[in-house]
Amino acid sequence: MKKQLLFFALLVALSACQNENDVRPNQAITSAASGLYQTNFFLDPSCVAIPDGKMPYAEIKKETDSTITIAYTRFYPDKEIRQLEHVLLSRQAESIQLKLNKASIGSIQTDRIFTDKGMEKEGQVLRINWQKTPQDFIYFTGYK
Repeated sequence: MKKQLLFFALLVALSACQNENDVRPNQAITSAASGLYQTNFFLDPSCVAIPDGKMPYAEIKKETDSTITIAYTRFYPDKEIRQLEHVLLSRQAESIQLKLNKASIGSIQTDRIFTDKGMEKEGQVLRINWQKTPQDFIYFTGYK
C-alpha cells in the first residue's frame, strides 16, 4: 500500500512540475503565422490573367509575441509593396484572426489548398481583406 501511495505521489509531483522553457501561447501563434504565403489562380480566381512569374505574395514577420507585420507584394500591372504593421493576432476556435486598429482584416487557418499544379492538399491559408479607401485596398488569399 505504501509503495502505491509513494508512486502516486511521485506521479502527482512530476505532473505539477513545469519547464521554464515552455512556449507561451502567443509565441506559438506568431511563430505558426510567420512565413511566406503564395497564391495561384486556383485559390484566387482574380489572378487567372496574371503570368506565373508575377503572382502576388505576402510575407508575415513577427514583431512581438502578439503582433506581426504583413508585407504584401504585387507585380502586375506594376510592382507595389505594401506593409501593414502592428497587426494583432488572436486565436479563435479554428483560426487565427488578424486585426488592425481593432478591425478584422483577415484570418489564418488550416484548409484545403490547390498547388500550382492543381494538386489538392491541406495547408495553412492566409486571407486578407483590408480596405482603407476604394482605391487603397489589399485582397489576398494564399498558402504557406
